[in-house]
This record gives sequence, structure tokens and C-alpha cells, in this order.
Amino acid sequence: MKATYRDFEEEDFGELRGMVFCLYAEDPEGLPIDDAKIAKTINESRTYPDKLRILVIRADEAVVGYSILVFCWSNEYGGDILCIDELYIKKEFRGNRLAADFIDYLVNTCINVVAISVEATPSNEAAVRLYKRLGFEESQNDHLVLPLP
Repeated sequence: MKATYRDFEEEDFGELRGMVFCLYAEDPEGLPIDDAKIAKTINESRTYPDKLRILVIRADEAVVGYSILVFCWSNEYGGDILCIDELYIKKEFRGNRLAADFIDYLVNTCINVVAISVEATPSNEAAVRLYKRLGFEESQNDHLVLPLP
């Protein structure tokens, strides 16, 4: 199954929204999601495309997934890190190397990126196995967050 990738367009909103809610339903350990957060993410990607991109993943004329990509500078790594904030492949399309091919696509097309990072909740064992199989390593640093009001 050969996939293509393109930036989010307004016509994708319904499909994207549905997939985002599916992701959060399948992996409920994170913070809850709502339409306002999705709208803010879309607006941020339009305002700052060099910081945040939403890619739609298509195969066989169908939308099969999406990814939210965030670029951030790392002094430690000496360059931009591409953070895969979210990567989702619809259940009926899993097992076709779509996620692995997407990571390969990023590795081969991201110029001026020194590393790619991804987070997965510990209970999402399939995702953790996939990322490790693709060469991702556990960070020596703990990932901590201070939520602000």
C-alpha cells in the first residue's frame, strides 16, 4: 500500500477531527481532547507553518491517517528536532507499513533536522514496539511537564 502525504486543508477538517477523537479514545492516558484544541492546532499550523504542520496521510484514494509535527530547536543536539506530536493510522489500515513508511519519509525529506522524537504512552505497547523497531531509542532524560492555568 503506497501512501502520499500532504498538508492539511480545510476540506479535511471532518476527517481529521474524527481521527483525532479516535486516537484519544484508543489511548486515553493523556489529557482530554475537544474541538477547541483541534481548532487552535489548525490555526497555529496556518499561522506558523515553520513551527507546526499537520499532514494528511492518503493511500488508495482514501485518507488513512494524519500526523501533527512540531519543530523545536535543541541546544543539546545542535539543531532542530522534529517532534511527532501525534501519528495516527486508522485501524483498518494498520499492518500495511504505513506508519513505518511515514517515518522513512520524514527521515528522507526533513532537511536541517538533527533528530526526530516521538512520545508514546507506556500502555500503547504496539506503538512503543514499532518505534523501537524503527530505531528510536529511549531518551536518557525524563519528560516532565508543568501545566499552567
